[in-house]
Amino acid sequence: MFLTEKNLKDLFWKYYNQKGRAIKHQFECEIREGCSDLVTIEKYQDNFQINAFEFKLTDIKKVFLQAEENMKYVHKSWIVIPIEKKELILNKYFGYLKEKKYIGVIGVEEGGRWSIIHQPYFKKDLIMNQAIVNLMMKGY
Repeated sequence: MFLTEKNLKDLFWKYYNQKGRAIKHQFECEIREGCSDLVTIEKYQDNFQINAFEFKLTDIKKVFLQAEENMKYVHKSWIVIPIEKKELILNKYFGYLKEKKYIGVIGVEEGGRWSIIHQPYFKKDLIMNQAIVNLMMKGY
């Protein structure tokens, strides 16, 4: 059981990016009003992929709204939750996830191990956003 969203975020990030899968990343990225918790730029099968992550312990309805808003600007929008919420997601929100096909769900165990609960599709068309351009250009 996670005490805070920060604990969830920190532990997930430690294990998610263990092998440097994210070429660039930014926490609290201003891709929308209220910021996305984490945005990454990753290379997958010779293509670049932009992902947004929202972390939530309890307010599941809110996290879906946040992920849906992020979808405009990223290839995949992820919700990251404690693994204990897996059954709730599969039982209550599966239809919603099928409809909003670019939103995925990741469950995180207390030890940091994470697994994909729902795999999203890859969205090809994005709205370009200044915060993402800034992230891509960081270091140049």
